[in-house]
Amino acid sequence: PFVDLEGRNRLAVAGLSLPAFGSKALRFCNSTNTTASPFILEGKHLITPFAEIRFSESGSIESLVDRRTGRELVQGLPFNTFLMAEDVSAAWDNWDIDADLEEKMQPVGRLLSWQVVANGPVELRIRCRWAISEKSDIEQDMVFSAGTPMITFETVMNWQEEHRFLKAAFDTSLHCDDIRSEVQFGCIRRTVHRSTDIEKARFEICNHKYSDLSELNYGIALLNDCKYGISANEGSMRLSLHKGGIRPDIAGDKGRHICRYAILPHCEAFGAKCVVEPAYAFNYRPLIQPGIHEADAFVAVNAENVIIETIKPCEDTEQAYILRLYEATGDYTVAELTFAHPVKKLVLCNMLEEEETPLEKPKFTMKPFQICTVKVCY
Repeated sequence: PFVDLEGRNRLAVAGLSLPAFGSKALRFCNSTNTTASPFILEGKHLITPFAEIRFSESGSIESLVDRRTGRELVQGLPFNTFLMAEDVSAAWDNWDIDADLEEKMQPVGRLLSWQVVANGPVELRIRCRWAISEKSDIEQDMVFSAGTPMITFETVMNWQEEHRFLKAAFDTSLHCDDIRSEVQFGCIRRTVHRSTDIEKARFEICNHKYSDLSELNYGIALLNDCKYGISANEGSMRLSLHKGGIRPDIAGDKGRHICRYAILPHCEAFGAKCVVEPAYAFNYRPLIQPGIHEADAFVAVNAENVIIETIKPCEDTEQAYILRLYEATGDYTVAELTFAHPVKKLVLCNMLEEEETPLEKPKFTMKPFQICTVKVCY
């Protein structure tokens, strides 16, 4: 048990498998947990089940060795170094980012406190507080899990800046030619080099739930729940956390801001299981409700790279609903659906929900990044 950054009592749970669009019931018991913590923390040296980590004097991660491969992942600035720069756009103050921003980025963050707030069999949670200027500060929980190599950064920013831009830097030791960044219904591969004018113009790019740097058999994904700008150069990923524009509202961006982001090293090339699924789980956390109710998966698909993005009522039929699926990694795939209820008819539709092709079986082929709309009659 621990108290989170918003003052709420929390309990970390592991080993629970949730069915897709279903539910599981958990019950509290009075027994005492005797399982030892798998984390070894001595000063600023931490050993987890997946990594050996050393923290810098400023509280960032200056060394991260993946214990599965023995590989050092930090090269350049320590992981989670906060960078800030003056941000005065030539036009469109709250929208544009100019290319000279990168040249002005400087490390900020004077460590005010560093303490362990939870250390148990499920996770280790280190709470830090930094002053990033005379007016603004950041409070953050670094969460290390016993069951996954993911390191989560739960962040609360007290932002009182004007014309300042804030990033979190992750300078990795990976050598790859491109970065994959999620967009709606797929991902885009962009080069991480700055050789041409077009590449130089991509000093800031879009990402949604993740951006991933991957070699042939190893990669690091940077996940986030609400920060959709990132800069990528060689092996460096720098996530944009805040932009302090003052137009049209001079105080519109000031105040308390909450976000979560995470790094996820994976010992395989980019794929749905190692990046896309964790990114979705990171963004769509389980809903917790009082009561006891267990439900099997309402609908499921057998292919890991096919995402059921939407379930919605059908626009023109009462006894039917719509499934919208997409292929997430760029692979040719045969997908098969299973349902927890009787199905009378399945029909492939266009995105206006106009019927096109009846399905005799709940099985169909999807091309790379294809979006499929299925009408389910019950």
